Amino acid sequence: MTTEKAIQERKTLKLRADPFNPLPVLRGDDFKLIVEKLLMLAGKAPFHHESHENRRSDHLTGAEPWRFHALDCRSCRTLLDSLNREVPLKAPEGIRQMLAAADAMIMTTWLPEPSRKNTRTFYPNLKNMEHIAAAGAAIQNLLLAATSRGMNAYWSSGGVLRKPKTLRFLGIPNHEILIGAVFLFPNEFPDSVETKTGNNADKRGNIEDFMQWIEV
Repeated sequence: MTTEKAIQERKTLKLRADPFNPLPVLRGDDFKLIVEKLLMLAGKAPFHHESHENRRSDHLTGAEPWRFHALDCRSCRTLLDSLNREVPLKAPEGIRQMLAAADAMIMTTWLPEPSRKNTRTFYPNLKNMEHIAAAGAAIQNLLLAATSRGMNAYWSSGGVLRKPKTLRFLGIPNHEILIGAVFLFPNEFPDSVETKTGNNADKRGNIEDFMQWIEV
């Protein structure tokens, strides 16, 4: 599939299964290798500034301002079980339904520049804006790479998944900020699974609605 075709065919598709009767775990190590290939492509995104050295961990030492924390199918179901029991905290049904259907979920975070108080609060400066833009570009690479393989993908803003308690439960450093939880869903699923497309698909305008030529 060409890049242009992947862009044209990329779409939002959420799969929702019963949180207390999730889809069976069918994906194994072979699928994890596929996810790693997708993330290698995602990691080709451009970034303007290196991440601050104090924000890098001992095992994730990259200069990139983003981090990928991947959960395979089995880990998605384990997290679902914890959320069903309200551990670490209560989760809305929508997130739990998607975890019940997902083949994988990639928690994508960005690394803000250190603040004076060393908290998750970040300053709205140019460098942080560049970090956020770079992480967004990495997610778009991931979505297009998944589309090129004929996979259903959904970029979630995270909701309960972005809460500090959830991040700690998953072992994600407290200073990292979630920019998107990307769900990868199976192409084949039972009729009991609900599907939902993106809310803004029919709101896209024509090119003249968002583009202009500037004559100088």
